[in-house]
Amino acid sequence: MKTAILSALAVFAVVGSTFAGPSKDYKQTAPQFFQDNEITLDAFYSYNLTRHQDPGYANLTKNDPCIIKPQYLNDGSGGGVGANYFFARYFGVGVEGNWWNGARDGMNEITHDRLVKAGGDRVQDNGQVFQNYKRQMASQVSGDAILRYPIEYKTFGLAPYILGGGGVILDGAQTGFADAGAGVEVRLTPHFGVFTDGRYNFLTGSKNDVITIRGGVRFVF
Repeated sequence: MKTAILSALAVFAVVGSTFAGPSKDYKQTAPQFFQDNEITLDAFYSYNLTRHQDPGYANLTKNDPCIIKPQYLNDGSGGGVGANYFFARYFGVGVEGNWWNGARDGMNEITHDRLVKAGGDRVQDNGQVFQNYKRQMASQVSGDAILRYPIEYKTFGLAPYILGGGGVILDGAQTGFADAGAGVEVRLTPHFGVFTDGRYNFLTGSKNDVITIRGGVRFVF
């Protein structure tokens, strides 16, 4: 009889432990959204703001200063791709290409030798009003060092960052520039995120500077 009672108690103990679930000491590990040795690929939309407004060449006359310097770059929207490597959780480097319809067709200085008076006080160059210069694609290639500060939550990650570096605009003139900016990335999963940032591009020489604003997606490997 005692043997039967002890066997029944043993069965109830096993069944009870099964329905009780895992031990209280068990804790589910939250995913880590930012890690060392990350490689990321970006695709983004960009809007590029030039520092100066178009001076309005249609209002120039033959009595204006001898040398007229057209605005080198105009505002324009575009986009591009990039790649980043984070060799540590907080530090990384990145390269990118950005293309937008902001370059002017004909960047050289215009002198009075090329000016033709036509139709009142409007000035034309070889029959084309300066204000209506055709736009062409500006191709911008840059490399930057990146410093980020990852913040981990249970369901997503957040990383404000700053960057700085330089590059070149390849539109026939090959104008160099230095840049500096800041942004933020939201990591929705350990392998996918979205980001936005802004940077100031300091162009060399007398070329007008450009502010680039980006928003895009990031794939993590």
